[in-house]
Amino acid sequence: MSDQTGGGGSVPTAGVPAVPAYVERRENCPRYAFAGGVWIVLADTAQTAGNITNLESIYQAGGGLPRVVHEREAEMAYVISGRLRIRIGDEAETTAEPGAMVFVPPGVARRFIADVDATRVYHGFIPAGVEQLLVKHSANTESMILPIGDAPFDPVAALTFGIRVVAE
Repeated sequence: MSDQTGGGGSVPTAGVPAVPAYVERRENCPRYAFAGGVWIVLADTAQTAGNITNLESIYQAGGGLPRVVHEREAEMAYVISGRLRIRIGDEAETTAEPGAMVFVPPGVARRFIADVDATRVYHGFIPAGVEQLLVKHSANTESMILPIGDAPFDPVAALTFGIRVVAE
């Protein structure tokens, strides 16, 4: 563990394992057909010692997640391009455009649906691990854009990761 406080070093935190810093290009990251789009695993459990999973999703219009609850993870979503229709908890549906940041704590229902083709969203999940749903229950793809029907969401598999579909 580094005890440096400057110069690019890391400051150890009690109970949090130190991990080596790294840089990875998005083009080199694994991609999966999932939930009406392509999901790119930017950083996984192993790379972050379980601290965070970083993903990017690229949806066609109408693609996205049904109304789900993540029992384990908090989620931060940032709209890079396109437009999402979002519903969080009991709130009314709203629209998120580029530059919008959304935070959803664990246990709160959310739904994200793309309004336009090539909607790109960055997702951060804390703690890490949700990427294993993609790895174990979806197909690898080389594509950056997929038709919605080629990227299914499996609610039974999601449930094994503490993600459950809830009624509108």
